[in-house]
Amino acid sequence: MRLLPRHAALLAALLALPLLATAAPTAAPPVREVEGIGEYRLPNGLQLLLIPDATKPTVTVNVTYRVGSRHEGNGETGMAHLLEHLMFKTTKRFANVGAELSKRGMQFNGTTNADRTNYFETFPADPAQLSWALAMEADRMTGAKVLRSDLDTEMTVVRNEMEAGENNALGILVQRTQAAAYQWHAYGRSTIGARSDVEHVAIPNLQAFYKRHYQPDNATLVVAGAFDAPRTLAEITRLFGALPRPARTLPATYTVEPVQEGERLVTLRRPSGMQGVLASYHVPPLASPDFAAFEVAVTALADTPSGRLHKRAVEPGLAAQAFGWPGRNAEPGLLNLGLVLKTDNDVDRAQQLLVDTVESLAREPITAEELARAQAQWAKNFDELLANPQALCVALSEAIAAGDWRLLFQLRNRIEAANVDGVNAALRQWLLPSNRTLGRLYATAAPERSPLALPIAAADALKDFKPKAALAAGEAFDTSPANFDRRTERYQLANGLRVALVPKRSRGETVELALNLQYGTLDGLRGRRTEASLVGEALALGSRQHTRAQIADGFDKLKTRFGANSSPTSGANVTLSSHRPQLAEALALMAEVLREPSFPATEVEQLLRQQVAQLEEAAQQPQAVASHALEQALAAAYPADDPRHRGSFAEGIAALKATTPERLQAFHREFWGAAHGELVLVGDFDAAAVKPLIERLFGGWSAPQAYARLPQPLPAVQGLKLGETLKDKANAMVFGALLLPVSDDHPDYAALRIAAHVLGASGFDSRLLTRLRQKEGLSYGAGAWLNASSFEPSAQLAMAAIFAPENRARVEAAFNDELARFVRDGITQAELDTAKRAMKAQSDTWRSDDGAVAGAIAGHLERGRQFKWNAELDARGEALTLEQVNASIKRWVDPAKANWSWAGDFDKKAAK
Repeated sequence: MRLLPRHAALLAALLALPLLATAAPTAAPPVREVEGIGEYRLPNGLQLLLIPDATKPTVTVNVTYRVGSRHEGNGETGMAHLLEHLMFKTTKRFANVGAELSKRGMQFNGTTNADRTNYFETFPADPAQLSWALAMEADRMTGAKVLRSDLDTEMTVVRNEMEAGENNALGILVQRTQAAAYQWHAYGRSTIGARSDVEHVAIPNLQAFYKRHYQPDNATLVVAGAFDAPRTLAEITRLFGALPRPARTLPATYTVEPVQEGERLVTLRRPSGMQGVLASYHVPPLASPDFAAFEVAVTALADTPSGRLHKRAVEPGLAAQAFGWPGRNAEPGLLNLGLVLKTDNDVDRAQQLLVDTVESLAREPITAEELARAQAQWAKNFDELLANPQALCVALSEAIAAGDWRLLFQLRNRIEAANVDGVNAALRQWLLPSNRTLGRLYATAAPERSPLALPIAAADALKDFKPKAALAAGEAFDTSPANFDRRTERYQLANGLRVALVPKRSRGETVELALNLQYGTLDGLRGRRTEASLVGEALALGSRQHTRAQIADGFDKLKTRFGANSSPTSGANVTLSSHRPQLAEALALMAEVLREPSFPATEVEQLLRQQVAQLEEAAQQPQAVASHALEQALAAAYPADDPRHRGSFAEGIAALKATTPERLQAFHREFWGAAHGELVLVGDFDAAAVKPLIERLFGGWSAPQAYARLPQPLPAVQGLKLGETLKDKANAMVFGALLLPVSDDHPDYAALRIAAHVLGASGFDSRLLTRLRQKEGLSYGAGAWLNASSFEPSAQLAMAAIFAPENRARVEAAFNDELARFVRDGITQAELDTAKRAMKAQSDTWRSDDGAVAGAIAGHLERGRQFKWNAELDARGEALTLEQVNASIKRWVDPAKANWSWAGDFDKKAAK
């Protein structure tokens, strides 16, 4: 707002509720004089500003404390404002400071905003009155009692102030809009605080807040008017110099509000005699060279009668008044511009007019005439300010809160020196739609509000609680590999489906199912990659008998969770989690979904849109881009129609858009069946009852198309360095893959598993995460893992890390260094021992998960294995010596052959 705005009456109404400001005080030299203002600093840190003016027969004493609502913690909102009230109550010397001020006929007040609290009293020039005022301020600087009894009597007053603010609908609109404009910064909180915080404040907390902030090193004393400067300085030194400098150090506030990345909208509906619209834009703090442009913009846009908003909205009768003010803050604040409307004005029309006018500066820049008018108004207002000691003290308080009292004069200078090019350049940067938070106030005949939701004590909620019967207890099951093999019944249906049953009593009578289906040949799957990928997810969209919603409701009623996915290279995977009483019905519904999908057009279209949206988003995300680029490179030898081919994101999107329900139906009809698959049940079920059910549901289901597993040999690729620059991404991603001609039956596989565990699969104990996260702080997540085929000699030692793009060089150096050390020195005996213990614990843990066990057994059935294979692998690992593991590392790990894919905004400057 301007120093003495023409909109004074309106702004008084707007600001009836405490608005939001900003500040973080900065150190000043011990002595300085600026335009008749003398600055002094006492040894205890108190800053003094003396402004002698013999032409005024009054004196104003002002104390500004650099504390406001910005310094309050969670649950403490309103604390700074409460203290403002209590500073007129009991101190060491006075029973009632407010009463003493009134007895002396002084004009006095206190105000609080987000960054400061100030107190001032103005009185006729009189040395005795001045001495009393100084003594009183020194007393309440550290001697306020902050009593519970004072708070109790003042609470009604504070509530009344809150209630008066609640009656001010336009002021509430300002609060709501500013709250929406800030996600994290305390400027989004009203200075008056949340009513619940204020009413429940603990006196010890309030006293601690006072003792922390009301200290001489956190305050500025201003004396302005007709007084004897040397005598007053001596008296101040005597009265305030006796206050000790506190030992505590005030913590700095450091929250930075992120850049707003899209319009925000707040709507307020309440009974009111007026309506309004308010547009708030994030802007730099008062100290910024750009700030003068915001002061000019307020005059050019919101001035009466010359502002654009007045001419375009008020004069035609579309609004009653235009207003605006910039937040003069030490930390980034808001530029606010708005319109007050009558109840019969069109809010939506006024909103559009406001936004168009404010954001039209690119095509309608501020003119030389508008700049000159703003400069003239500022010069006039500033002269009036200097001639009014009380107003000057308050204005200086705002500058003190913003960091330094001289910023007030700096702002004047910058406005005087402003030119239209500089003003318009600044405004074009900040008055953007994406930086706008818009508030709208609609007047209603009656309030339309939901009830106030209040906390409920758990004890109250549980008064009439009646527990149900405990879940059925399960058996103490031995999860060793040998016992699983003993308890597993394996057989094969006539159509070829391999089945494994592991009945056991489980808590809650739970049952887990895993069903893997293999389909197609290389020639049969050519050109059908997209359908093969989508059919699994599309199965539950509808069947011949039930809609999508009915299928979902059916599984819910059966307390069953169903899932299915499919791939062009590895077939389909189906899971089912159910319970013994519901298992038969759940299996029947699952069979219906698997065997009789209808692929309804409307549902498929929704799925395809979702898939396209996901691919479009993935094409902008570093993790997906880096991973996809590496997969593409490793599959580059396959032609476009090969199911093993990996196309670009654009190709994938085009293929999705070309997919139809008919194509999905045809693929399912030709390729899906149970002749080549594995069905496993683990949990609480009756095997004798389940067997005929499995035969009836799946025994006659076979696919017309033949099946032959797609070979996936080791790609002949090494040493790739791939990179993709993505703009405006805060994080980057790297994936690495060292390709090894090793299967999971290879003699060195057990050693390589341990090596990979030490390198990157052991969490915080791994080499990579220790280096990149714990030592250098470069990555939230980094690791390595080993994937090996059971069918051919093809394995990957995969590596990955997430990091800030400006740290790419350091991340790359860390990977290179750790891999070189890994090969050169191998692992240590301690690392080997730890890895063996951790890997055994991990194996024991995953075998306690029935769903994981079902999936593992399904994989075993396809490969002709049992859990005995896992036990033998674990035993080989346990028997390995340090020399054997390190020999395997040297034999297989060649960092120069690793393939790397990087994605991120690598145009950002490197971190120092």
